[in-house]
Amino acid sequence: MTEKPSEEFLVMPIPLELPFQWAAGPYLGRFFRELRDNARLLANKCPQCGRLLFPPRQVCAQCHVKVGEDWVELSDKGVVEDFTVVVEPMSDPSTGERRTLPYPTATIRLEEGVSLIHYLEETDSAKIREGLKVQAVFKPREKRKGEMRDILYFRIVEGP
Repeated sequence: MTEKPSEEFLVMPIPLELPFQWAAGPYLGRFFRELRDNARLLANKCPQCGRLLFPPRQVCAQCHVKVGEDWVELSDKGVVEDFTVVVEPMSDPSTGERRTLPYPTATIRLEEGVSLIHYLEETDSAKIREGLKVQAVFKPREKRKGEMRDILYFRIVEGP
């Protein structure tokens, strides 16, 4: 019985770099500028139903009407609604680097009633629970870029 000679596979490395930028538009643009320049969170308000849109949008998803320039500054304080503590190794999708473990993320309801998902400073899952009051901690001004990661994390300020 004769064996077939094994095939040699050649590899052709093709480095692929896809840098791109996209316009945030007038509403998200203002939101991210305020976050970067003033460490402030903004929402806009629907003129028909009064609902706060966070992040800001051009059209209310509830009423389907165009939203105007009725801006509302949001508090940087909120309450933990639920949380997850990640304990398995994972790469950060925005940097490609491994994240330090463990790291908790939480759904945080800000004082005005809108919610966002973000990191918590506390890494001990025994100290984290629903109802904790938290406050945003922002990067120093010179390191902010106008992105959600300008909020480093939310720090626990008091229990439920």
